Amino acid sequence: MSGQPGVHPYRREVELTVATRLGLDFLFLVAAFCLARGALLEELFPFGPAAVITAAVRRSRLLWPVALISMAGSWFSSPAPAYSRLLLFLLLGLIFTLYPGLRRGSILTQATLAPVTIILVRGLSLTLWQPSFYGWVQVIFEALLAWGLSLAFLEATMTTRQEERLLGGGLFLAGVLLGLQGWQLFGLSLQGLISRYILLLASLAGGPGTGAAAGAAVGFLPSLSQVVTPALAGLLAFAGLIAGSLKSLGKPGVVSGFLLAHLLLASYFLGQDSALAALKEGGLVALALAATPSFLINYLQRFLAAPVTMPAVQEGHGRQERLKTALKSLARSLKFTGFKESPMVTVRQVARATCRGCPAGKVCWELEGEQMVTLLQELLQKGSHGSLTTADIPEWLSSRCGRCRELLAALTGEASKMQVRPPEDGLNNWLAATFEALAAMLVNGGPNTGAGVGAGEELPLWQVTVGTAAAPRYQAEVSGDTCLAGLLEPGRQLLVLGDGMGAGREAAETSATAIELVRDLLAAGFTPEMALRTINMILLLRSPKESFTTCDLALINCGTGTAEFYKLGACPTFIQRDGQVKTLSSHSLPAGILEDLQVEPLREELQDGDLLVMVSDGILEAHRDINEKERWLAKALQRVGDARPQEIADRLLKQARALVDGKPRDDMTVIVARMERNGV
Repeated sequence: MSGQPGVHPYRREVELTVATRLGLDFLFLVAAFCLARGALLEELFPFGPAAVITAAVRRSRLLWPVALISMAGSWFSSPAPAYSRLLLFLLLGLIFTLYPGLRRGSILTQATLAPVTIILVRGLSLTLWQPSFYGWVQVIFEALLAWGLSLAFLEATMTTRQEERLLGGGLFLAGVLLGLQGWQLFGLSLQGLISRYILLLASLAGGPGTGAAAGAAVGFLPSLSQVVTPALAGLLAFAGLIAGSLKSLGKPGVVSGFLLAHLLLASYFLGQDSALAALKEGGLVALALAATPSFLINYLQRFLAAPVTMPAVQEGHGRQERLKTALKSLARSLKFTGFKESPMVTVRQVARATCRGCPAGKVCWELEGEQMVTLLQELLQKGSHGSLTTADIPEWLSSRCGRCRELLAALTGEASKMQVRPPEDGLNNWLAATFEALAAMLVNGGPNTGAGVGAGEELPLWQVTVGTAAAPRYQAEVSGDTCLAGLLEPGRQLLVLGDGMGAGREAAETSATAIELVRDLLAAGFTPEMALRTINMILLLRSPKESFTTCDLALINCGTGTAEFYKLGACPTFIQRDGQVKTLSSHSLPAGILEDLQVEPLREELQDGDLLVMVSDGILEAHRDINEKERWLAKALQRVGDARPQEIADRLLKQARALVDGKPRDDMTVIVARMERNGV
């Protein structure tokens, strides 16, 4: 397949409560106060303007509270506050208030306001009262720093790239810590306490490397605000390294390693008094770490760790390689009849819990990914019948894996979720072994068994534009429908829509499994009839209880413009042409009910501008009158005009939801495709 067509489940957005929003707003205001006080070398204050610009763009309702709290922080930053800094924050607030369109501008334009206002206000004040060359160098340097910080803060609030989020969040946290300079709690430095707490969190969440990096960063902070020797950076870096090395022992191990390394080096380099202060600080941060909820630590582990990528078939592989992958996929589905999740989902959960951030992850999952998947599945099957030990891990993996204990724990946890396998599932094992044997035969090459590859070898004359829209039934978190759109090679457009039995996660898992297997089998060269019959048999065998799904499949030849439609219990397909709507329907049963499945294709010659619409039954049944369930959609298609497929899909879904007053009784999914002739 060209590209990686995805399965698009519906996801409900997390809604924050009013109390949570107020708490986050309060924390941001406290951070803004500290950022306005944060100074570099006791003379440069670039963090405050960046915080005001970030609030104006990302939290517009907090613009003036942040501006005023920043003015207060600037006022208390030194015995002789600079009135030009107060005017600077006031000017930024007025600019965003008078020109709200700036919030919709580019990040570069928004960030540039920081150096412009600093040079304007601070430069004018310098020119009028204390003109000097050094003063202008200081103003320009502060303006450039504020510009870079504004870019980092704004980018971190909207990017999905982990590196940029870490950079922006780290600079934001550094500014807050610099703003705590001089504050004390129980006679101890508040900046030092929070710095060491951050070090312990980083060591517990990320391990020795992250702990050492965090220690070096927070230890270097005092030398940024004052001209002092940065000896503390090396001390805390070593303490973070030791604490992170004991991560496997949990919070007690991390705290013990930190205190041991910190007290040893503090007494040796900084003297007895500093060692006593370090003991007090370590005790307080240890109590704070013990009180830290586990969900926060788990979130930091996911945030700091690089994602684990599962192996995928590369684009350059031929049909035999894709056929081997499809056969292995079938074997895994049959082997995992006792698990609630699909084989790849289960393996991915084990890898996510164990391999994130591991230095050997690139070797395991990129160079030996297929071997790792096979091994983990075999261990899961073995773990479902008894406990796993380190002897079960082969030498080629145990020799380089430093997380064997965590791997066994994750495998045992997933294996414990396995349901009891009925004795008649021996047929499943036989079919799985047959598929695996066929896949092994293809490793060394074999005949081209990809029957059913349609015509279309010539240069494609047609282009298909696709749009999708979906919504779950009322008060459901996950839609039981699954849709997929992708381009098969050579020159065939695939559209598939499945509706699993029932609703929720179980229905979604059933339909997703069927649709993904259809995609893999067609890509390997199976005919649609063979692929659908195979899916039907898989659903019959993979679960002891009734499990079925509808399957609506459209296969468009982009070379000739012909389309084949295969329907297993699916709703009619609608074809709109020149204002007229044609329906294609079939009375076949869903997949997974009867062993003898009748698959009869419907063929249609498509024309330039034709609109093809596939829907689940939640869309049609939105109309209360059963006689109007197809007619209302046909009338709606007559009025769509030349709108883009995505706009049409969104519009149809909106109309269907309106018919049920926003409370769908069933999952709703729409696929809209438009045929367009390529210019030749």
